[in-house]
Amino acid sequence: MTTPTGDEEPTVSVVLPTYDRGDVVGDAIESVLDQTYRNLELLVVDGGSTDETLAVVESAADPRLSYLRRDEPEGVSAARNIGIRAAEGELVAFIDSDDRWRREKLRKQVDAPRTESDCGVVYCGMEKSHGEPMTRDGRSGDVLEALRHLSIPTYTSLLLVTREALDGCGGFDERLPCFEDWELCLRLARRYSFAYVDEPLVVKGDGGGGVSADPENVAAAYRRIRREYDLPDETRAQFLADAGTTYCEDGRLREGRPYLRRSLELDFRPNAAAALAFSLPGSHVLFDALIERLYAVEHASRRLRW
Repeated sequence: MTTPTGDEEPTVSVVLPTYDRGDVVGDAIESVLDQTYRNLELLVVDGGSTDETLAVVESAADPRLSYLRRDEPEGVSAARNIGIRAAEGELVAFIDSDDRWRREKLRKQVDAPRTESDCGVVYCGMEKSHGEPMTRDGRSGDVLEALRHLSIPTYTSLLLVTREALDGCGGFDERLPCFEDWELCLRLARRYSFAYVDEPLVVKGDGGGGVSADPENVAAAYRRIRREYDLPDETRAQFLADAGTTYCEDGRLREGRPYLRRSLELDFRPNAAAALAFSLPGSHVLFDALIERLYAVEHASRRLRW
């Protein structure tokens, strides 16, 4: 990864995909343009929004911001790849429309110590505002096996990647409706080392309206990944638990239980066991209340750790 020398600092291209998120995208834009690291460009890739998104973007009035509009949504991975192709920076970062960056996020990532010359990715810690809290810690160096076991975070909003590494690995897989961030990191880790900034520099939003909230998307992505990658049992268990929990959160308790049961057969995960138990009474309202209580306890525990 390029290291600044003297007064020279690399340009960071920030890619922000969005579609009908005018209610939240303004805060994401502000969190990028308010970075203490100033040498950046922000590429907002709009999949054809019909709400107030354009007005929100125009209100930012910053020469570092570019607006790339498509006639219709082509998927978040396609939008990110459009942004990558348009990017002019040596480094590329990503932010989702409902996420926020701490002001020092890019500065700390650009300045992060990198002990290996083949470093292609710098990522950081995060805090989740809703849902199941982030519980995985990062590490530096060769992270391929850690990624295969889902033991480090891979959300796109955490990543700062060299343009060379993105070009070399081919960008995001547009066939995947979700888990595309993990799959990209897996390919990157085969060729490059990672560096980790151990601070929660990203606040993850609630994902409202996101494709990953659709249980059919989660299940379809799992099936494709399962066909293409030889995954450890615990990794398959986590993907299955994600699918099962998402079905339950969508009110489809009966459809979610087989995923949760299969997950627990492969590897015992307390949250999967809890989700399965919460689903058994057959009440969506009760499930939501119990799972939110569980997440609240985990959020409180996570905050104490930071």
